[in-house]
Amino acid sequence: MNKFLFIIQLLLKAFLIFLIAFVWLRFFLDKLWLAIVISSAVTIIILLLSLAVKSKNNQKKYLKQKEKENAIDMFFSLANDKNYLTFFENLAKIRHQNASKKKSYILITHFDQSKTILYPILKFKLLTLDDINLAFINCKKEKAQKLVICCNDYEKELISSIKSFPIEILILDKFDSYLMLYKEYEFYPEITIKSVKERKMTFKELLAYAFNRSRTKGYLIAAFFIFLTSFFVQINIYYCIFSSLLLLLALISYINPKYNSFAKKELL
Repeated sequence: MNKFLFIIQLLLKAFLIFLIAFVWLRFFLDKLWLAIVISSAVTIIILLLSLAVKSKNNQKKYLKQKEKENAIDMFFSLANDKNYLTFFENLAKIRHQNASKKKSYILITHFDQSKTILYPILKFKLLTLDDINLAFINCKKEKAQKLVICCNDYEKELISSIKSFPIEILILDKFDSYLMLYKEYEFYPEITIKSVKERKMTFKELLAYAFNRSRTKGYLIAAFFIFLTSFFVQINIYYCIFSSLLLLLALISYINPKYNSFAKKELL
């Protein structure tokens, strides 16, 4: 479905670009075929450039669905692991031997004596500027040149706010962390807890929702509204069909025992 929508959007974009180019070229050129050829070339070039820019700026959008699910589960597992700092220390040591675990972050000392702080903030809520400021204060004594913060998610406005700090700060959400750390270093957290995935409603569940007794009131109000409208607008066959259908749905949802029964459960 996503691929189909992408193709439709691409074709619509191509048509609009071609139309704009063709209108102006037709104004300056007498030959129709030349205007069509140049317009087609301009359209292809613009589309290729736009796709290249989009690919570069939105790399994490191209994570496979399974990878996105893994990224969510890995964050969820790390957030529930009291030894999560050990994982990040082992990850850093793959390429940086001078990596050491502190109380709340990983300190990496490079060969040129410059320092980078890897600071995981594994909270489920959005990262705030206060969180970043607290992380900066906690590792200020290290006099590092770069602070890399791993988090669940953050408001994009933070990107401009962190420029006020005296050191370079990078923020990685759970998908960036998967792409730029775990996948890059080929070192992944163990998935110990799986988050609940949204699943599509089955046809049976859809029927249960549609014919539940709680829907009766809505069907009756809609039918009454159509009936009331018939006093002001000349009645036709559509009013009869839809009002009858709504009243039938109200009747079924009210009297149908299949979707209105419930099993009594022991509380304790």
